Amino acid sequence: MYKLETFYNVFPWHTNHFGSLHGGIYMNWLVDTAGLLMSSVSKGNYLLASVDYIFLIKPARIGDIVRVIAEVTGIWNTSVEVRVKGCISKGGTEKEELGAFSYMTLVATDEHNRPRQIDLKDKFVNDEESERRKEKRLQRRKEVLSDQEDLLTDMTFSRSYTRTIYPEHAFGNGILYAGKMYTMLDEAMAIIAKMYSKGNVFTVSTGSADFLTPVKVGDILEIQSAVEYTGNTSLDVGGKVFAIDYFEGKKRLVTNTVFSFVAIDDNNKPRSIRKIEPSSEKEKSRFELRLKEREDRIRTSKAIQSTFNCS
Repeated sequence: MYKLETFYNVFPWHTNHFGSLHGGIYMNWLVDTAGLLMSSVSKGNYLLASVDYIFLIKPARIGDIVRVIAEVTGIWNTSVEVRVKGCISKGGTEKEELGAFSYMTLVATDEHNRPRQIDLKDKFVNDEESERRKEKRLQRRKEVLSDQEDLLTDMTFSRSYTRTIYPEHAFGNGILYAGKMYTMLDEAMAIIAKMYSKGNVFTVSTGSADFLTPVKVGDILEIQSAVEYTGNTSLDVGGKVFAIDYFEGKKRLVTNTVFSFVAIDDNNKPRSIRKIEPSSEKEKSRFELRLKEREDRIRTSKAIQSTFNCS
């Protein structure tokens, strides 16, 4: 009841132009499996409330099998925390490698997209770590709510990506499916990374994302992206997502996040990129924040790979 697996075969239309599974599609599969589990556990509709992080540890290629494992790690009144792992087997062999890892929180919703009770809290015992992650998410959400300004101003290298949300992107209730949003985010932010680094890039991780408001069919989705940190071969692209109701002219913040990329050459090896020189106080502040997050991210990734496997 509290665990579910899905299997995906990597076909050519799932890959980018240099032969690896597209990061946005990979994330979509992770979100999709977590959602299937949530639908089964909560017995109804749901929305993605937050993502703590997504690590894309190893790339998958054409012909590989990706087994996605979703497991409940916490249950509260209306929400469920799910740990998601992606396991890659080369050409369908029995040996698997840990390819992706994430924690996501989903909220059960009624027919009006309002939170509803799950009634499983007494049947599932949360551990201290899941409670700690919950408190961290609540604090993070307050910080996201306090920062409503556009990202593009006072940034050296930034762009805006917009598109209309159609029924093909949404649940049956007319709300944008989060897996589709992650595919759009990866595409938009990878474009910025490619333009800045003047070459191919590979998505290695995403930071936290707390979803404040649903995006509806007919809304215009705006993804504002800016290069916020550069290392020797890597770069962090920050993103802010807005939903625009063009009938009323209202613009509402959906979430903010950061995607980390590694620049690669024609042989899929890391290549050097030019360093960004923060010029404004806003840019300097975001650079320092991303540098600290990078150090935390490296520690977290190492801990995950030493603790979790595909068994």
